[in-house]
Amino acid sequence: MARKPPVSQDARFHYEIWSGPSKEHEAQKPSISYVENHNADWDYGLASDDYKLATDALIAEQLSNPHLGNWTAPICHLIRQTMELQLKSLLQMIAWKTGAAENNLTFTHDLGSLWSRGRSFLIENGYAIADDKRLKFADRLVENLHAIDPAGDLFRFGTSKHQAFGKLKTYDRVGYDQGLLFTEFDRAHSCLAHWTSVIMRQMIAEEEGWTEDPYFDADDFPRDDPNMEPPSGGE
Repeated sequence: MARKPPVSQDARFHYEIWSGPSKEHEAQKPSISYVENHNADWDYGLASDDYKLATDALIAEQLSNPHLGNWTAPICHLIRQTMELQLKSLLQMIAWKTGAAENNLTFTHDLGSLWSRGRSFLIENGYAIADDKRLKFADRLVENLHAIDPAGDLFRFGTSKHQAFGKLKTYDRVGYDQGLLFTEFDRAHSCLAHWTSVIMRQMIAEEEGWTEDPYFDADDFPRDDPNMEPPSGGE
C-alpha cells in the first residue's frame, strides 16, 4: 500500500481561498503563505517557465557585471533546475498523450535518464527533432550537467554526495564559460520547450477536431542556420 504524503498545513501559514485566512494567520502576518486557490492542475512546464525567467534575469545581471562575486552555484543551479523541469514537462506531456504512467518523475534528478526517455520517444514516433539544429545543444548541455552534477545536489547545497579526485565534489571547483554555457542553455531549453509544445498542440488539435493547428506551427524550428553550430568538439 502506498504511503500517504506527510501533511504540512500550519494554519499560521496556510489558508483556503474561499474560507479566507484564519485568526492564527492574521495574527502571524507571514511574509509567505500557501493558499489553496483551486487553480487548474499544475504541471512541470509552468514551473520550468518560471525558473527560465529567473535564470534569464540572473544571466543578464551576470553579463552586465561579469566581474561580480562567485555566482557559479546559483546560476548553475537555476540552469540545471530549469532543464530538469523542462525534461520532466516533456515526459509528463508524453504520458498524457499516450496514457502511460509518469513513472514517478517527482523523485528523480537523473537528467541523462530523463532526456534519454524523452529523446527516444520523439525519434521513435516520427517527430522531426533530429532535424532541429538545437538538438546538439540539448544533447551537449544535458550530458555536461549530468556529468558534473548527477544527483542535482552540487549547486543546490554547495556540495555533493558524489566524489571526484578522491573527495566529495564542491561547487567552488566548478568553472564555466559564460558565453558558451548561456548560449547552450538558451538553445537547449528552446529545443525542449518546442517539442513539448508540439505534443501538447497535437492533443489540443485532436480534442478540437482540427486537421491543422491554426495557431501553432510544429515545423517552425531552426534547421540550416550556420550560426547554430556548436563549438569545435561539440558534435
